[in-house]
Amino acid sequence: MSYTATYPQTVSPPVYSPPINQFVPTPEISTIRDWLPWSIINLFIGWGLGGILPLIFSIVCRSNKRSNDISTARAMSTLALVFNIIITLCGIASWIGFIVWLVIFLKVVNNNGYPYIKN
Repeated sequence: MSYTATYPQTVSPPVYSPPINQFVPTPEISTIRDWLPWSIINLFIGWGLGGILPLIFSIVCRSNKRSNDISTARAMSTLALVFNIIITLCGIASWIGFIVWLVIFLKVVNNNGYPYIKN
């Protein structure tokens, strides 16, 4: 006599989950800085237009870091650093010059009898 027992199926097939692609940077590429926060601040220090160039270099550096292009990322990082330094120094000097010019202009205007501009 042959008897086959039927058991209820309690094990369901595994649910499909797509593989997770996770970017793991190499230790060498994680030491390259992209100077992005400094570049964003330089948009305000460099009167807007002057801060665009370091911002572009910082964004390109970050993009190259994500694609593991070490040599280009390092070059863009250096360019972003150099232009950030230049724009910061020139921007601070131009802001100081603008404030000095504004103070002198207001003194000249008030001394020449323009009553509608008060000190």
